[in-house]
Amino acid sequence: MRDDNDRIRRRTDGEDPAWPGEALEYAEAMERLARSRVAAPPDLADRVMAALPPEPDRPWTHRLRSLWPSRGRWLAPALAGALAALVLVAGIGRLQGTDDRVAVTFEVRAPTAQRVELVGSFNDWRPGEILLEGPDATGHWTATVKLPPGRYEYVFLVDGHEWLADPRAVAHRPDGFGRENAVIEL
Repeated sequence: MRDDNDRIRRRTDGEDPAWPGEALEYAEAMERLARSRVAAPPDLADRVMAALPPEPDRPWTHRLRSLWPSRGRWLAPALAGALAALVLVAGIGRLQGTDDRVAVTFEVRAPTAQRVELVGSFNDWRPGEILLEGPDATGHWTATVKLPPGRYEYVFLVDGHEWLADPRAVAHRPDGFGRENAVIEL
């Protein structure tokens, strides 16, 4: 096999001087075949079809059974179909927005603040991630955050140094550093 591949490579690359002679022989053989072509008799197709055995007259149930795979060969296609249906149903559920997060609007009055951030257990207490917009004409800053149901603690970080628990929160909890965190339960 390797010799054949090597010979073909040499011939296609033009490295084999015998190739033009063989190509000429090949062309002459093809020409001889074309000249010796004989037309098939006009009734050949009819004779072949007549020689075939007649198709047995089978009941419709037998034809229906012929569509069903035999000897357990149906198991793999059936499982693949069931898995595809499951993936499709799960995908459609996600596309329809089965998002159970709740939009929560956080608001604080800080009329003299230059910047107000929201930090809490929902963002691992990282400043700079949730900035409140404001202040409005009354000095209120707001931000709306979508959170999954649960219990969260949070504070407002005013101008990067003042930690302010939400005064309007229903519950507060000591943070362990001498201050309090606001608590929200969704």
